[in-house]
Formats: sequence, C-alpha cells, structure tokens
Amino acid sequence: MPELPEIETITRGLDREVVGQTITKIEVVVPKMFVWNSLKESNLKGAKIMDVKRVAKMIVMNLSSDTSLVFHLKLTGQLIYLDADTRIAGGHPLPPLNLPVPNKTTHIIFTLKDAKGQIGHLYFNDLRKFGWVKFVPTDKINELTSVGEVGPDPFDKKWTLDEFKIRLGRRRGAVIKTLLMDQKFLAGVGNIYSDEALWLAKIHPKRAAGSLTNSEVEKLYHAIKESLLIGIKHKGASSSSFVNLGGEKGTFLTYANAYHHTGLPCKRCRTPIVRLKVGSRTAHFCPACQKAEK
Repeated sequence: MPELPEIETITRGLDREVVGQTITKIEVVVPKMFVWNSLKESNLKGAKIMDVKRVAKMIVMNLSSDTSLVFHLKLTGQLIYLDADTRIAGGHPLPPLNLPVPNKTTHIIFTLKDAKGQIGHLYFNDLRKFGWVKFVPTDKINELTSVGEVGPDPFDKKWTLDEFKIRLGRRRGAVIKTLLMDQKFLAGVGNIYSDEALWLAKIHPKRAAGSLTNSEVEKLYHAIKESLLIGIKHKGASSSSFVNLGGEKGTFLTYANAYHHTGLPCKRCRTPIVRLKVGSRTAHFCPACQKAEK
C-alpha cells in the first residue's frame, strides 16, 4: 500500500492538473467501489474541482457543490488522467500505466471539462477492487470512519513532540515498529518509512514504546518527519507497488537506508542490514546501530 510520500506525490500532481475543471459525467462500472452516501448524481455533475488535498493515505477532491470525493487506492489502485494533450498516472504499476484506458481494471470514470471546453477523463483502476471512492458533503468528511479515526498527520502543526510523547505513553507496551504503522496512532506511515525512521533514530524495531528514553523519543519524532520528507522529495518508493503521477518510478529506494537493504552494509557502520518478522510485517534494520534493549 502506498504511504504518505506516495499519496502526497499523486495529490500534488492532480491538484496541478484538474483544479478548475468541471465534472460532467460519472460512470461506475463496479458499484461497490463508489459510495454515494446521502448524495445523488445531480450533486456531482456540473461541480467544479476546487482543490485536491491529502488526508493520511487518502486523496480528497473538494468540489464547488460543497461536496467532496474521497479516494483510497488501497493496495492496487491507480488514478489516470487523460486528455488530448496530457496523460498522467499514479499508483500500482500493474497493469502497466501506459496501457490504453479504459481497460478491464477500470471501474470508475469521471469525465471532466476545462474552461476552454477541452474534455478529459479521470480513470480509477484497481486490479483487486479493494480501493474505493466515497462521495460526501464536505462538512461530513470527518464523520467517515476511514478519516475520523486516523491519527495525527506527521506534518500537522498539532503533532508536536509533546503530543508524540503523550501518545507513546498511552501505548507503552506496544512494539514500536508496529505502533508506527498503526494508522490510528499516526497517519501515513507504513512498512517503508517506519524502517527508515527507526534506522535514523537508531532504535530497534522490536523495542517497546515504553522503553524509549526521552532522547530516543525526540530523535524518533524528528526521524519520522525526515524520512517522509526525503520520500516526498524523491517522489516516493517503487519497490513493486508505486509509480508516480508522471508514470515514472519514484526514486526513494535509491536513497533508503534500511528498507529492502537486507545483506547490504549499513551506511553508518557497514554492518549488514538484517530482516526479521515483527508481527505480520517485515522489518529491516542494522543490528549494530539499532540494538535491542538490554
């Protein structure tokens, strides 16, 4: 599943390309993937796209009709925008993003019109059909379970070091690697960037949250932000599940320190990076720099 940097990359690209355009039509091929809630097609057709924002791992498209489209790509979703002059695509690389659309994985199609009358289409593809789009009144977005129950965004001004300490204090017995990936604890961090943050902070992934010293907590707080900012700078990671909005692979893994580096020398001490299971996920870390608690 794409993490915060990957979704931020897609969001910025869409905000640049589709803001100001009007939605003239929607085609829903797989009904379970589009949730109308209390709204109707008349609330959608004719609405202008005002902006595109990221909320945790979701994309929110705010419309002039005081409504919003909330997109969640889940594991294999894709968003492809196409008009006479432009083709941009982001999400899972299978099927290839340069295939003609619509295709057999296309489940929702939005027809858009810009100020000059040019027609474009936004396609929502999903190989496994786990992704979804929810159409809601803008003032009801936080009532969606998927939005209202997520933890703070790492780049929200309200997510301070003190707030991080308080949240860790409530989950003292939790394994730190698992906790960082819990979207109710902190929004947007998954397997990749939890590995990277823990490497930067020199913290073993199996440490209990309550075992961290004040110094380690502060280092981890800054390391989370640093790893995410590096990911955004390099347009995300492309292990096998993400291609950025230009249809190109993100280059973050070229700059990663731990994730998918099993057997490679640690960039700090040259000890080989190792891999182990933490719960149902895999962690990558340096056994010399990130020692387990004694």
